[in-house]
Amino acid sequence: MVDTAGAGVGAQGVEVSTEKGNPNVSPHSIFDLVPEEDSGSDTLGRYRYQAEVAARDCLAMLTQDAIDFVVCEWHEDFVVAWSDGSVELVSVKHREEDQGTWSLVNLCKSGGLTHLFDRWCACESAANVRLRLSTNAALNPGKSNAGTLARMCGPEPELTDGLATMAETIARQMLKVRWDQPYPNVPETPKVRKLSDIQMPPGFVAKVVRFLAVLEISCTPPQREHITDVNIQRLLVPAVEELQLAHVDLEKTYRAIVDRIERANRDESDRSQLAVYIADPSRVRHSTRMQQRIGRRRITREIMRQEIVHTTVQLPTFPRGQALVIAPGGAKLHRKLRRGQVPSDEAAFAERLRSAWYTTWSERRSGLTGDETDLANLSTDVLELAFECRRHARAQAADGEFGIRMNDLLAERLKVDALPSPPPFQLSNLHLRGLAYQLCDQCLFFFSEPFDADEEAS
Repeated sequence: MVDTAGAGVGAQGVEVSTEKGNPNVSPHSIFDLVPEEDSGSDTLGRYRYQAEVAARDCLAMLTQDAIDFVVCEWHEDFVVAWSDGSVELVSVKHREEDQGTWSLVNLCKSGGLTHLFDRWCACESAANVRLRLSTNAALNPGKSNAGTLARMCGPEPELTDGLATMAETIARQMLKVRWDQPYPNVPETPKVRKLSDIQMPPGFVAKVVRFLAVLEISCTPPQREHITDVNIQRLLVPAVEELQLAHVDLEKTYRAIVDRIERANRDESDRSQLAVYIADPSRVRHSTRMQQRIGRRRITREIMRQEIVHTTVQLPTFPRGQALVIAPGGAKLHRKLRRGQVPSDEAAFAERLRSAWYTTWSERRSGLTGDETDLANLSTDVLELAFECRRHARAQAADGEFGIRMNDLLAERLKVDALPSPPPFQLSNLHLRGLAYQLCDQCLFFFSEPFDADEEAS
């Protein structure tokens, strides 16, 4: 059984390390178990759709803490690791519309059901492992067919009458599939003409019953031609709104997320060496390399947030269709620019930019509690750049009068692209300079050596 509490033993008896404090070690012990090689994962045609189905769980991570991370192409098409220590092996099966619904026989033969069962057995039927067969196609609604099977699956099945009979039917179908396909965890039985003549291995039906109790058959993924639009509108848009992100390029963000998942899917750099790792007598080396392989396939919440793409179209300096608003204050900024010997026309332009920032902030702020935090973060980034400009200006000004040079450096370096984190809403470079001048008016920095701006006024 896969034990989530500490060090475990992986496939072929290879001991794997789950020591605490090691960032490469997963708390989910299923990832200590070497997956069976799947030749189907080399088929490029299925990657995009598989990645887009995996993106549905990855997008959920943006707003749901229940999902810890997702690992691509590990045991199944992907594995969802939940924060409670459980894991879900997900098999994705796309079916063209002209192929019709899934029958019970096809689910076992080519629909991934036997494959899921084999992988579940490879995980020693661990209590923390559950399964999902995810397909775009409908299930045959006929009596005792695939639709009936789906209603009998899960820990709280909708339908329990006839479960034993259904489990025996599934068992016989899997045993038949085993005649032609090498599933090591499905017993091998002699070939017979009739399904009813298959000699049932002891305990196999009971094991299939337990398998159905941890299985979900999901028909929620859309068709290939629709899945992109559905994922963007039903999953990405609500996530962006809940996170209160502004000016997100939805299509570029979604494309970046799916591309990132595809890169994780295609990490096959060491597949040919997997047997070497298993046979390697150095257990620590084996564990480290296997965890590194998992790490390259892992999609975390932080990775998802890094893939968010913001729009780059610049706003007009002042909102169109509105009367020009003059920002209150400004006297201290004027005195500081004058002390820094900034020309009067540039000082007047600084006042105009300060009003542009004031108008934009008044219009764009949400009115929620988080506004002050957003403003504090943005102000901190602008101040850091302002101080950097002042240090360079001081070093370049031999006579100690650096205000003009500092103002020039602000115009050169204070850019939206130069910020360490994206602003809370869309801004132009001129708006950032307006915020800088506002911060100067608040006496948070000077264009000269510091002085008492209030005393000079009197």
